[in-house]
Amino acid sequence: MNPNFDYEKKRIDYSSGYIFKGKHYRCSVIKYRTLYERALKGTETVEIYHFAPKEDIAGSILILHGLGSLNIPFLFWMGSHLASAGLQASILILPGNFTRTANGSMSGKDFFSTDLDRLITFWEHAVIDTRSTLDLLEQEGIWQKNNCVLGYCLGGMVSVIASAIEKERIKHTILMTVGGNMARIFWESPTVAFARRGFRSGEGEKGFLNKREELINTFDRNIEKLKGFSDVQELLSSDVHPLFKIDPLAYAQFIPSDKVTMIEALFDRALPKQSRKLLWKLLGKPKKYIVPVGHVTWLPFEYALGRYVLKKLGIKEARKQMRLLEPTKVDDTIDEENV
Repeated sequence: MNPNFDYEKKRIDYSSGYIFKGKHYRCSVIKYRTLYERALKGTETVEIYHFAPKEDIAGSILILHGLGSLNIPFLFWMGSHLASAGLQASILILPGNFTRTANGSMSGKDFFSTDLDRLITFWEHAVIDTRSTLDLLEQEGIWQKNNCVLGYCLGGMVSVIASAIEKERIKHTILMTVGGNMARIFWESPTVAFARRGFRSGEGEKGFLNKREELINTFDRNIEKLKGFSDVQELLSSDVHPLFKIDPLAYAQFIPSDKVTMIEALFDRALPKQSRKLLWKLLGKPKKYIVPVGHVTWLPFEYALGRYVLKKLGIKEARKQMRLLEPTKVDDTIDEENV
């Protein structure tokens, strides 16, 4: 099975309702039926948590979360505070995670399924939902020309693929604790130890996912072929391994390096160091910051990341930057303002 990130574009029919508000923003949940044609049960409805500023709008940010569910509440902090500072902040729930977990599965697990076809299905779905979310945000006048995509972990990997395809619509991409080389992640990351247990039980035969050396060596050869591809379509039509076709390494060269920032966690144990270093290299060695945190322990330090996002989008007003320091206060009072 070869990945396909195309879909039929059309006007999106959606629902939207306010769920809470803060002093400087309102949060609504936006839902629409996915445009991905092979969505599995439980993943059919796209969910976006949208934080809209009450004051002047300075730009837009689309946030893609990491694997699983635990990181998402921390990103809600990011959404509410960036909206308070003037950004239209949208958090897309990726298929197979959180409230969009597939029937009978576990949040995040399917992106590293030992079933190659199922794995590719979820990566296709995530990229198409990201692209169609941009469609919807543009349709409703939410996506500003001054914009960026912020991807953490899994969301960063999806962001690389989406940014390679949507170069005209995405002004800048910020990657937080992101790496590539799915072969090494499968075989070396402690996060996906469940997959290796499956391999030992005889799973993963298709695409020889369960053969460590053969898979890694194949990826090494595929990486050498990258310079021969002039665009995404040529890559997808090639004979490289299907798993490589959903790897951010394969798409890195199609994104201008000046449109990317990488933030790497010094004590990241979830991603092999080589996978992070190679992605940075293939992205053209973009601006990179190394912070003394782990893969997950950065989450309480959203303030510094929020400051960087505001700086990148040219928001210099001290009054708005100071709002990142305000404590989170949620008001769910029902009044006329919410109607």
